[in-house]
Amino acid sequence: MTENTTTVAPESVARPTEKAKREVYSKDYVDIVLGQIRKRKLSMFALLVLILLYAVAIYAPLIANDRPIYFHGVDLASYRKAQRELPLVAGALAESATRGESGYRESLAEGVEPMAWQAVVDQQLRAIENRIAVVGGQLSKDDRPPVDDLRSTAKSVASAIRRGESAPVEDVAKLRTLSEKVQREMKPVVTWSEVKPGQTVRLESFHAWPIFQNLSRGEIFFMVLMAVTLLFPIWNRIVNAAFLKGDRLRIRRSRKRKALAFLAIPLLAALLWQGQSASFFSSTYKTGLTNGDVFAKYVLFPPISYGIAETNGDEVFRPPTWHRNSMIDDDGFYVNGPRAGRLDPTTNIPRPAKPVGIEFLEPERNSTFRHFLGTDSLGRDLLARIVWGGRVSLAVGLVGTGISVFIGIILGSLAGYFGKGVDIAISRVIEIVQTFPAFFLILIVVAFVGPSILNIMVIIGLVGWTGVARLVRGEFIRLRGQEFVIASEALGVGVGRTIFRHILPNALGPVLVAATFGVASGILTESALSFLGLGIQLPVPSWGSLLIESRSAEHWWIQIFPGFLIFLTVMLYNLFGEGVRDALDPRLKVTH
Repeated sequence: MTENTTTVAPESVARPTEKAKREVYSKDYVDIVLGQIRKRKLSMFALLVLILLYAVAIYAPLIANDRPIYFHGVDLASYRKAQRELPLVAGALAESATRGESGYRESLAEGVEPMAWQAVVDQQLRAIENRIAVVGGQLSKDDRPPVDDLRSTAKSVASAIRRGESAPVEDVAKLRTLSEKVQREMKPVVTWSEVKPGQTVRLESFHAWPIFQNLSRGEIFFMVLMAVTLLFPIWNRIVNAAFLKGDRLRIRRSRKRKALAFLAIPLLAALLWQGQSASFFSSTYKTGLTNGDVFAKYVLFPPISYGIAETNGDEVFRPPTWHRNSMIDDDGFYVNGPRAGRLDPTTNIPRPAKPVGIEFLEPERNSTFRHFLGTDSLGRDLLARIVWGGRVSLAVGLVGTGISVFIGIILGSLAGYFGKGVDIAISRVIEIVQTFPAFFLILIVVAFVGPSILNIMVIIGLVGWTGVARLVRGEFIRLRGQEFVIASEALGVGVGRTIFRHILPNALGPVLVAATFGVASGILTESALSFLGLGIQLPVPSWGSLLIESRSAEHWWIQIFPGFLIFLTVMLYNLFGEGVRDALDPRLKVTH
């Protein structure tokens, strides 16, 4: 009896379609970890809130500022100020041309560190050009020739000085004459009826973006980077669908190119930026619009129209305006609470009436949104300063941790891979650093080098690397005997590639967890330093420095709101760190 069998030719076997190939997709390490993090709703919520906090801090100039975002009008105040100062700055350059470098050296007071002669001349020329830009930017073409002539004369004199030559006497005299002429004969008026030939000129309205003019390249980099981050779900989906055709393998291979674009776009924007990088500490726009020195056809202010250092002596330590004790009458006296009444409670002497001044576009005196979180000891809006303070507090934690992680990874890798004498030497250094209490070591170093945001970030990084180094060292000791490391060495792969390309990626799990907790620790350290007066110096705020504006229980809002944000940020980092730790746990990974 024979058994009938059917033989199927290999060609007749159905080949998997492209759709089937995409469905059969093996997840790699990154996919597994990201999938595990997404499953942890609390960690994802913490991450989203942290991103929101960083976005508010990065975009602080566009959220809380007394400068307009956009302005179309005439700025009499800035014109008059620049016009008044032109003879002074032009006279300084003329004096430099007359006296020369030797005269500059002789004029310095004893003990004063002299600037380079070229730098002095460049500084004087920039001062002239800045004021000419303000004056010329509001003049018509017919009125601009004297200003343009002044600019070219100043450049000619400065060029002669830089070449080591004597500037022509007629150019030096012309520099003084033109600057005085601009001051004397070009007084500003707004309407044609006020123009007096040879005495006044009519100003032309101009378009400006005052907030953006003060942004530095670093601020532009982080603003664009945050925009790319916030829009990541949108542009990543478009790229995957339109360019990568939904192919999961192509999407996986494109990660490095996406990461490169992620950094290249903000970097390119920063390199192309032409801002002035000036400080945001003061502005005349609101005051000018209020008293009539600035005329606006259209003006757009940020949502919080208070500056980082804008003071109001009529509202010192004012409670949040939604609180009943914040009510103020027409004469400037509090209606409710311990500060109510027209008599001083200690001396029984009548207090002077000080009506609250309300500037252009500010909320009404008792509006809930006037000072939503109250004011500080100088009448500065606490909400605006909290928005700006997040820049320092969040940056210190992130950058300080980045420095400590970098140092810890390098030293821990070397100690764990080479072992023997290298391991002993690095381990002894780690033990020596750890013998000193970290916070007191930071206090000592800050006392010597001086308090500044850069110094604090570097010091936190230089002190906090030991824990990361020990984690990396332990992981390298565990991994250096694995088959893939032995195979790499047998194939003649270089030591650097073996350490940083093969071993380190497998040892980063504990480091990532430690980094998230390290950021929280850095924020607390900066807050403590600022609270002790050794942190960021005024008028730049941080959440820690805001806490010391008042220690009185009567001014409870000063302690509660900045303190709550410090607590919230540290808690969010800890929650996210726990989620990363659980996601990196091999017992919780799914491989299909």
